[in-house]
Amino acid sequence: MKLVVFLGCFMLAFAAVGATIQPREPGWTGSLLVVPMDGSHWTGVKAVAEEMGRRGHKVTVVIPEVSILLGPGKHYTTRTFPVPYEKQQLDELQARNAEVMESKQLPLLEKISTRISNMRKFVDFQRATAESLLLNQELVDFLRKQKFDAVLTSPAVPTGAILAYNLSLPAVYMLRGLPCGLDSTATACPNPPSYIPRFFTNNSDRMSFRQRVLNFLVSIVEPLLCRLIYWSTEGVASRFLQRDVSVAEILRSGALWLLRYDFSLEFPKPLMPNMVLIGGINCAINNPLAKMK
Repeated sequence: MKLVVFLGCFMLAFAAVGATIQPREPGWTGSLLVVPMDGSHWTGVKAVAEEMGRRGHKVTVVIPEVSILLGPGKHYTTRTFPVPYEKQQLDELQARNAEVMESKQLPLLEKISTRISNMRKFVDFQRATAESLLLNQELVDFLRKQKFDAVLTSPAVPTGAILAYNLSLPAVYMLRGLPCGLDSTATACPNPPSYIPRFFTNNSDRMSFRQRVLNFLVSIVEPLLCRLIYWSTEGVASRFLQRDVSVAEILRSGALWLLRYDFSLEFPKPLMPNMVLIGGINCAINNPLAKMK
């Protein structure tokens, strides 16, 4: 069953990305730029990058010299850029974040405050990585000369989205969701707190009056959370684009949103026409179960 789900979701993702790179003539192959986010986000992005390359498209993956999981592949080429941090710092941040996520006994307010503290540290790495790529004039000029047809990236760290915006390329986003509701804002997708549970609340789509009040209050705080997460990235983007710009404005230009979930395991919520569900793409392909005797 897992194999069927994985293959189905993978084909949806590949078809969606392939549709973004429109063929110009029979036998034509496209050129895809991939700017991935480190960590588990890389699993699904790498699968699509590998398959696009295997099918004859030119795929270039731009990654920092220091990362947790990012690396070379068989069917794509990599281009690295230097960053001002060491791998040990990344490992420590990942360990702290995993500790909070796995803890089920922390009170809600303490969990939120700890998450915010970790996010502030994450923001520092996010800003440093964005500066290292976007302000690397030699690398940006090289990428511009390649004349890519589209960019595949994760908007959770919008460095790739900023680059696609600057290069005037269609952006394909792969994500599970953004913790501050920015995905709904950027796509103008309805996101009513009356039945769509917010992050950190543990609510379902069937809430009591008290739970709806909490859900509503969290929805009010979400824009502030977005500012906290992305304010430094917006500063880097404004320097790179040489004008004031918001992350929401950049994400609005996205051509396609590949969402890594499925409604068989998700509460009901509205979707926009350029959203494609590819839940299960991160699942590994396991060997079939042994036949029972």
